[in-house]
Formats: sequence, structure tokens, C-alpha cells
Amino acid sequence: MGYFLIKLRRRSVLKLRNLWENRLGTRSRIVPIAMLIGVAGAVAAAVLHELVALLEKGGACLRSSDSPALKILFLILPLAGIALSYFIQRSIGGNRYAKSLSPLILALNRRRTAIPLRDTFTHILSSAVSVGMGGSAGLEAPSVLTGAAAGANTAGFFGIDRRQKMLMIGCGAAAAISAIFQSPIGGVLFAIEVLLPEFSVAALVPMLISSAVAMVVSRAFFHHEQVLFVINPQWRLDAIPFYFLCGIFCAVIGVIVIRSVYFLTAVLKKKLASPWRRVFAGGLILCAVLAVFPVLRGQGYFFITRLFKGDMEALLNNCPLIAKLPFPVALTLIIAAAVLIKAAVSALTVESGGDGGIFAPAMFVGAFAGFAFARLINLTGIVVLQEENFVVIGMCGVFSAVLRAPLTGVFLIAEVTFSYILLVPLMIVSGVAYAVARLFEQHSIYRKALAEADLLSDDRDQAMLRTLSVRVCITPEFTPLAPELSMKQLRKIIENSPKTEFFPVLGSTGELLGVVRLEQITPVLFDPQFAETMLVFDLMETPRIVLDEDDDLSRAVSLLEKTSQDNLPVKKRNGKFMGFVSAADIFKLYRGLVREADSF
Repeated sequence: MGYFLIKLRRRSVLKLRNLWENRLGTRSRIVPIAMLIGVAGAVAAAVLHELVALLEKGGACLRSSDSPALKILFLILPLAGIALSYFIQRSIGGNRYAKSLSPLILALNRRRTAIPLRDTFTHILSSAVSVGMGGSAGLEAPSVLTGAAAGANTAGFFGIDRRQKMLMIGCGAAAAISAIFQSPIGGVLFAIEVLLPEFSVAALVPMLISSAVAMVVSRAFFHHEQVLFVINPQWRLDAIPFYFLCGIFCAVIGVIVIRSVYFLTAVLKKKLASPWRRVFAGGLILCAVLAVFPVLRGQGYFFITRLFKGDMEALLNNCPLIAKLPFPVALTLIIAAAVLIKAAVSALTVESGGDGGIFAPAMFVGAFAGFAFARLINLTGIVVLQEENFVVIGMCGVFSAVLRAPLTGVFLIAEVTFSYILLVPLMIVSGVAYAVARLFEQHSIYRKALAEADLLSDDRDQAMLRTLSVRVCITPEFTPLAPELSMKQLRKIIENSPKTEFFPVLGSTGELLGVVRLEQITPVLFDPQFAETMLVFDLMETPRIVLDEDDDLSRAVSLLEKTSQDNLPVKKRNGKFMGFVSAADIFKLYRGLVREADSF
């Protein structure tokens, strides 16, 4: 297949591309390619959701069966899904298989756009069996990763350069969200806020086209969109203070979601180092939790629609073990589990070996959090709040707090639920949840690990400099010195190197022993009494800091500022001296990066 694509590209595609560019210009090709990516994103989302629906239908048949053996099989189905998902990841996805958007965010931040072709289908297979067989996770992150892979490989197939290739990745991500939720604006805003925050307004045009095409294709040919239609009553002015309070409540819940996911992930990796042990131990724990709280299975959108309708009986009927308790106690336990345990169960699904994302769980938790907030206020008798409205704004609040994408939260929830009448409350809750959550957790759930590992920074300068290693800025021309040279011999070398102000002193195998700086040795260099008695070894300075060739320019700049030096030596992986990195050369390269970023 790969050979066929390469042959097709060489024979036809490149010729057509050149003909197109010669007649219509280079930039004109972006629009049709964005449309093609939109179609690919819609098809990928359709295939994924059809597979999940098929597997869920099979699971429902097992649950409704009268056979005890089949019912037991239904209970352990999530474990089988996790094991099968992990097998797909390892056998097809490779060692660098990513189940989160964090690696994609880091790659785009470093201007790396190469995504393997296999990522256009591995996430579909892996997440389908994981979620379709009962795992508690969302399909949006796998869909986004699939769309991004489709965008990157389509751009590569048509010979798009690196800058525009990043834009095509954003088009694929936007198309995936648009196809799933029938939310073209939400898809574009998600790509801009979460994946490509540095892109300019001009980049919205191809993303809008790709997102719109994905929605049209999805609506015309497929019926998998995740629409949570609800008829909302008009929001009231007397509820405004409670929208602000709900935003604060959602922020707290969002922080709990982030911390619980990272805590459980750390515990699993510490206690269960072996991947297959995590699969079976984590899978068994997951099966036990889902047996008690079946409402936590899958994505959970069905139960969100039950909340809209106020159908509490549906929640109880799906939790037969809990339903035996008195109604208020049973309902309280189910809602508490939905708010406090759903995120942890989702993390357990993914970290045990399954595949999925936190996108849908955040919306699920938010819906129940908003409902719980409104129900508690109503029980006090202070005011009567419209509970269906708070289900919607709760989804938006927790989503914004967890993903730190307030605009995406507003428009995505409004488009998914058709709650355009609630735009003002959505804006209030989203803004408050975003601002309050940042007080406790500075980064989103995707960026937290990257920021703590010092791999990602909100500082634009650092982000740009981290995209390149010191190898691209090394001055390879230098005059090496031997440590046994006398001042008389050194003077002759300096006379033949008039532009050099510092010299590396190297050992017999090329390792760096020290640095001789011209300005520091000048008084001794021309003194006759030291011509034969003093050696280079006596005057060289042992460098306090030596950079590795794999270090990025951000670290080089930080060390240059810390040491107050103009140059730093660089060594290869094998320890041999490679050259010097200067502050002037880095600044010159940085100006080029700024111009490139502005051109986005």
C-alpha cells in the first residue's frame, strides 16, 4: 500500500500540484486539501462510532440475556476490551503509541509534524474495542488523533511544507470534533485553543472549511453524531448569582478531575509496573466498579439525556444493586459516583491498557455536577432553579476547567445541546470556571504533565527556542589547542587566527579539557619571561557548563544568561568537542523564528 501511494504521488500528484500552483498560486491549494481532510475526518469518525455502536449492541444483548453465564460475560466485558485494545496498540501502534493529546500538543509546540500513517486507523480500532465493550472513556481524543494523522499524511502526500502542514493537522482535528458533535464552530475553536494557540486569525479559514465539510458529510451520509437535544427555558435574571456560584463549583470539580486522573495514573504505574499486570488488575477493578455503577460505562451520553428530562428512574434502573437502597440514598450515591468517580474510572480504563480520552467524561461529570448544584439549591428553598439549564452549563463549566478551552466549551455545548438561548449563562460559567481553576491548577489536563516535566511553557520565546536543538546554531569553525603548547607556540597560532577570541583545549581523543580566552591571557602572552615556561594547560579555564548536542536553544539561552558569557561549548553524545554556541547566533536565529511564527 505504501509503495502504491509513493508511486501514485510521483507519477500524478506532484505534476497536478505544480500545474495547480503555476495557474492559481501556492496558497490556493490549501482550500481543496482542507476539504479533503474534512471528508476524511468525517469518515473516520463514522467508522469509529459505528464500531462502538455495534459492540455496545452486542453487550446489551448479553446483559438482557437470561443466561447467568452470559451475564457474567457482560460483567467482565470491559476487561476483555482493555486486553484487546492493549494488544492492538502493541501489535499495530508500536512502542510510541499515544493515547492522549499531550504528545500531539508537544509535537506541534516543537514544530514537529510527522505522524505515522498507521495512526489513521490504529486509534479507531483500539478505542472502539475499549469503549464499545464497556470501558469508561470518550472517543473524542482518539478521533482527534485520527483526524490529525489524516491531516498530516494528506498534507505530506500533496507535498505541503511544514508550516502549512501544521495547519492541516488542525484541520483534521477540527473536522473530527465537527463530525462527532455536528459542531463546526466548536471543532475549530478546539483546534485553535488546545492544539494550535499560536496560529493567527487567517488560519481559521481552512479550518472552518474543513470543519464545515466534515459536518456536511457526516449529516448527509452518516448518523453517528452525538447530539444531546434539549428544550431549555429562558434563563432568568434572578439566577445570575447562581451562575457565578456554579462556575466556582465547576472549577473545583474540574480541579478534582485533573488531580484524580494524575494521582491514579501515578499509583497504577508505581504499583503495577508490568503492562500486562495493569491490564488484568486494573481491568478487574474496573469491572467491579462498573458492576456497582453501570451508569459509568461507556461515554455516558445516554444518561445526560436522562438528566435533561429529569428521568431519575432510568438512573436507578441501570444500577440494580444501588436501586435496592431507599430512593434518596440511591440517587445521591449515583450522582456522587458520576461526579467524583467517573474521571478516575476513565483514567483506570486508559492507564490499564485501554484507549480513550477525558473529553466525554468531563462533559458527563459536568452534567451531573450542574444537576447536583441546582438540586441542592432547590432543596434549600431559597430559589427555584431550572435544573435542565444547569445540566447544560455544568457541562460547559467542567469542560472549560479541565481542558482550559473556554470558547470551545461555550460554543461546543451550545451546538451539541441546541442551547443557544443559554449563551450568556454559558459564557459566565465558562469564564468563571476557567479563571478559578487556574488558581489551583495552572495547566490543563493535557498540558500539566508536559509543564511539570519542563517540556512545555506558556512563554512564547521559550516555546520557539525549544523547537530547535543547539546543533543548528553551533559555530563549527575553531582552532583547537593542545594542553602542552608553550606561550611562544600559542602566540604563533593566534597570529594566524586573528578573528578568534577563544580557543578550545582538546585531549588526545577530542574531548574538551578547557577553554583559553584571548582577553584573559593577553598580559601573559607577550611577556618574554613566560614564553617557554608557561603552557596552555596553566592558563586554560575548565568550563563550568558544557552543552550536549541534543539540548535545545531555550536551555542554551538560560545558561548563557546565568553564566554571563557570550559563548558556551558543545559536545557530542560520545563526549567529543563539537563547537561553540554564541548568544549572537541564537538571537539571529530567533528573529527568523519570529518571522516564521508571524507568517502563520
